Amino acid sequence: MAKLVMLVDDSDVLRKITVFNLKKNGYEVVEATNGQEAIDKLSEGIKPDLMLLDIMMPKMDGFTVLKKLKENEEWKNIPVIVLTAKGGEEDERTALELGATRVMTKPFSPIQLVQVIKQVIGDA
Repeated sequence: MAKLVMLVDDSDVLRKITVFNLKKNGYEVVEATNGQEAIDKLSEGIKPDLMLLDIMMPKMDGFTVLKKLKENEEWKNIPVIVLTAKGGEEDERTALELGATRVMTKPFSPIQLVQVIKQVIGDA
């Protein structure tokens, strides 16, 4: 059965490219354009094997989503790869402290992203 990845990012272009590459590699993808939409989808019962999470988004940022994931018994074990455009060490440290599994700085290669996803969810 294909692994389900939830992609949470407000960039239409990044989502299109990432979805294309994930599907090409056999993943199912559900998209959210902001953190609130991601939490809503989780609340509706969508259970991803992994979440790709942008930090800077409208309505609810990635840090807030990480906090909400860790507060919820059903969601706290979802591995999260944080995608950040700000190459700051502070963002990376904060994301990891809040429970992110990995942090990747944009721009990244789609091939590199797929490799990291495979490492994180054991498809490697």
